[in-house]
Amino acid sequence: MTPADPPESPYPSIPGYKFQRRLGKGGMATVYLATQQSLDRPVAIKVMEREALRDEVSKQRFENEARTIARLAHPGIVGIHEVGRTDDGRMYYVMPYLANGDLSKRDLTGDEARIVDVLRELLSALGQAHTHGIVHRDVKRENVLFDAGDRPQLTDFGIATQRADDTGRLTSQGMALGSSGYMAPEQARGVRVDARADLYSVGVLAFELLTGHLPYQADDALALALMHSQDPVPRLPPGKQHWQAFIDRAMAKAPDDRFADAAQMREALDRLAADRRVAPVGPAMNPRLLLAGAALLLLLVVGYAMHAFSAKDEVVAQSAPDAATEPAAPPADAPADAPADAPTETPADTPPPENPDEPSSPPADSTPAAPPPANAPPPDTHPTLKQRAQNAKGKVKRWFKRH
Repeated sequence: MTPADPPESPYPSIPGYKFQRRLGKGGMATVYLATQQSLDRPVAIKVMEREALRDEVSKQRFENEARTIARLAHPGIVGIHEVGRTDDGRMYYVMPYLANGDLSKRDLTGDEARIVDVLRELLSALGQAHTHGIVHRDVKRENVLFDAGDRPQLTDFGIATQRADDTGRLTSQGMALGSSGYMAPEQARGVRVDARADLYSVGVLAFELLTGHLPYQADDALALALMHSQDPVPRLPPGKQHWQAFIDRAMAKAPDDRFADAAQMREALDRLAADRRVAPVGPAMNPRLLLAGAALLLLLVVGYAMHAFSAKDEVVAQSAPDAATEPAAPPADAPADAPADAPTETPADTPPPENPDEPSSPPADSTPAAPPPANAPPPDTHPTLKQRAQNAKGKVKRWFKRH
């Protein structure tokens, strides 16, 4: 009795790497998430499919992609850690694992500032590639990944070409190379392309990020190619029309009418951002929420004012003199107190009592009332600041009850 063969692993066998799961699959390769055991770090490994081994063109493209990425050392382009072959002879290369996903998973329609940042980094990366004579030919949202610092990075140079190469017009399936929704008219026709084809794709990407959809939409690749070649550039919606001139030039039908290079396109993007002071724009705020926010702010201000005035009143009360304990000041014209043994003077014109035997009635108090001090403040008949603050607080509370 022979032991049963162990079940076949769904993952390739590469010494030093432990495979965890599949991240994505393309026409000629599959990308896996794995752990590099020597450094205990997550990596992405792109492995050629077995079927692609029988296609010499696919093998050349895979090798070309690895060499291209290795040459383009740029912070906006995904790098390569290692290149090799699996135990069954398939080519692979190891890249950093970018856990923040790709641009297709994000909605930036309300954040123009972020759109500018992404396009600026993308144009910088393309400028580096174009300087080395490399045209990416597949710029789209799915090929823009984000690293741990949320910086965009361009990836997938699988169909990139150099200016000196032949056109590489068709794949073995008979389709033009690239993604039909983003392809420049000349690229869809299969003629030789240069860096301006990538700039056209960046224009398409900018339109998509601003509106949430591609500028041209059709059921098949041929219809899309015709629209890119013949239809005018669609108009942007209200609120985004300040981008229209930028989009029109980027997506011009003739390459000579587009931006000359990535640097010029980036300068135009910077001018657009500076002229419009592009900033994040969110959805319209509900007017009731605005009123509620204003009322809440007023309530906080009133509360702070009440606290400040209350503290001020306490300080004044503690520092004011106690009128009940201070002796009253004598009138200005009152004589000084006479000595106790001084004789009492009787006015000469005061008549004597008519009947000395009758008791005399006590004389009326003829001492005039003491006038108020010269520096006493007039009585305040107006409400105090504290009372005003309390009234305002009551109005705010009543407003909240009504709304």
